[in-house]
Amino acid sequence: MTDVCLLRMSPSRRIFPLLAFLVLLAVLGLGGCAKPVVVTPPSPAPAPPEVSVGELLRTQYDTWRGVPHRIGGTDKRGVDCSGLVRSVFRDAFHVELPRTSAEQSRVGRSVPLGEIRPGDLVYFSDKGGDHIGVIMENRVFLHSSATLGVMLSELDGYWLPRLRRIQRVLP
Repeated sequence: MTDVCLLRMSPSRRIFPLLAFLVLLAVLGLGGCAKPVVVTPPSPAPAPPEVSVGELLRTQYDTWRGVPHRIGGTDKRGVDCSGLVRSVFRDAFHVELPRTSAEQSRVGRSVPLGEIRPGDLVYFSDKGGDHIGVIMENRVFLHSSATLGVMLSELDGYWLPRLRRIQRVLP
């Protein structure tokens, strides 16, 4: 019966089922010949080398070195000690500290002098006022001096007797 139906169809209609059958055979036949496509994920980029707290602070010092002291200052036109510490922690460590040295000196946990490390805040009473800096290495700290601007100083005979507190903010 199928043969009779095909014979009654016009020649153009008879070709369609034949073409469909041939296309189906071609798809099935060619699909087995194709090589499988293997997708490999790209290798992860190598992790950037870890930068130490001391190196981050050295970069900050290089950026701020010589900026003059200005009471209430927070930028390169002039900066006071707490403005410098706040900017350094924001830029190097993405940590927001309070604006004043008195408030900054209460952030984190207290650390004894024998356990200081880079990134610790050092808080002083100097010339009747508060002063704050950040330890860079050993007993060297970064601060904004009222007379010399942003500089490095040592916890020495001048600063050590004025040291009131050491606070660790970084983990």
